[in-house]
Amino acid sequence: MNIWGYYLKKIFSIIGLLVLVLVVSGCTSSSNNTTSNQSNNNVSVQIISNSTWNGTLTYSGQDNNITGSNNTNYNLGNVTGTVTIYVKNDNGTGNTTVNLLQGNNIIQTQTTSFNQQVVSISHNF
Repeated sequence: MNIWGYYLKKIFSIIGLLVLVLVVSGCTSSSNNTTSNQSNNNVSVQIISNSTWNGTLTYSGQDNNITGSNNTNYNLGNVTGTVTIYVKNDNGTGNTTVNLLQGNNIIQTQTTSFNQQVVSISHNF
């Protein structure tokens, strides 16, 4: 066997190994991106108010009575189906804003007014 044949076999073996490493690392990177995107699909409700409020938060087939004052956040996790939020400003003064978010994106927002002290949002995920 000549010396060039020996070196060519070694070079092709090394190139094959490098290609295999690149293919495997590319698959791993793609998997990590999927996991990262799933965590950004979390649904949350943000209530911004300078007064007291009460209402109902419905998701995953459950009605939840909610009450509070000032600002409050509810993390609902990765929700499928319909999310409905009904919030009433208790004392009729000031504004109450309800934001429905998926990840960092506001999906819907609504604010009470002097004439309308109720916020109602519904969205299907």
